[in-house]
Amino acid sequence: MHSLVRKVARRLRSARRRAYLTSHPRVRGNPAVDLVEVPAVARPGHLESAKRLLRAYKRAQADSTAAAIKPRNEDLWTDLLRTNMGPLLQILERDDPSALSDYLLHFGEQYTWFGGLTFSLDGYLLGSADRSLVAFTYLDKLICLAESLGVLPMEHPEHGRWGINLYSDVADIVRRIERALGISIAPPTAMHVVGIRTPAGALHYRHLNAIYVASRLKALLARAGDDAICEYGGGLGVVALYARRLGIADYTLFDIPLTNVFAGYFLIASLGDEAVSLYGEQPDQGTIKVLPFWKCVDAPDKAFRISMNQDSFPEIDADLVNRYLREIARTTQAYFLSINQEAESEITPQRRQLNVSAMLQDRPDFVRLSRSKYWLREGYVEELYELTTAR
Repeated sequence: MHSLVRKVARRLRSARRRAYLTSHPRVRGNPAVDLVEVPAVARPGHLESAKRLLRAYKRAQADSTAAAIKPRNEDLWTDLLRTNMGPLLQILERDDPSALSDYLLHFGEQYTWFGGLTFSLDGYLLGSADRSLVAFTYLDKLICLAESLGVLPMEHPEHGRWGINLYSDVADIVRRIERALGISIAPPTAMHVVGIRTPAGALHYRHLNAIYVASRLKALLARAGDDAICEYGGGLGVVALYARRLGIADYTLFDIPLTNVFAGYFLIASLGDEAVSLYGEQPDQGTIKVLPFWKCVDAPDKAFRISMNQDSFPEIDADLVNRYLREIARTTQAYFLSINQEAESEITPQRRQLNVSAMLQDRPDFVRLSRSKYWLREGYVEELYELTTAR
């Protein structure tokens, strides 16, 4: 399996060298935007937070053997974390809160070929040494976000509007996005960030993705009512962070225990101790609940108004995803939002990455309401499904 991870990484790096992954042309050269690095800032009480994280992780590890659902096959993410997080696993094994706090505070200061757990340079741009290319790509995503919200008009080359939006004033665009959403989009300083310089701080492309998804959830809740959200594979919990700023308080994350260490750290450091419930702690409706993936089977029927998954189901064991879909159908009142790629890349000679849309075609309990290209990332599809029991 270790050789598989390396093989997939090489293939992804090779493929990404051939594309700029952007939506807007540089018709007037490089736009004026700077890439900056902002180190993480330790918050008061960070050692106590590390102790909470260790308790939750140890309990999850102890309970994992009796979990009601497990993957039958090793998937890309499970093996990736195990083979790339050796120092963290050693810290967790020896139950060292001081070392854990220090590790998480400095995580992301170095390039990683995989993304999802940092705001530093990652495999999305191959750790490009060309910082102007990185800055341009992140700016392109900011412009995509502005267009998705109607803050900027969509460009239309047939009528001559082409290559204009990319050269908009960044400060003005950020102010207009914040005015449209009614919140600050400034990222917290909980983790090391490499991003474009803006009046809101250094914005990484993952911040921009999360802002968009949180705004979609908010819009859907305006139609659906209650604000209980469930996210499968939520990574750091960045969508949950921005959803909370938009007024969505009841948010549950289901992920593997090691990832939950990162999510718990990021969310506690960003929002405070009382805003987050970890595994084994008494949950409150108004907290972000960070739970191991198998706890989805314990959620009550119709517990969530919306369930969602972004950028992970295709890379997970097929049996486990099918079980997730069963639980989503059982626990969701209204909608399932999927934002995923459909490349169906090879995992092994016998297995390929999953296509979520194809998996749902023969499920009568998921009725597709819309399918469109995802605004902020080339090659991704955004699909909204209604659960038939919600009708």
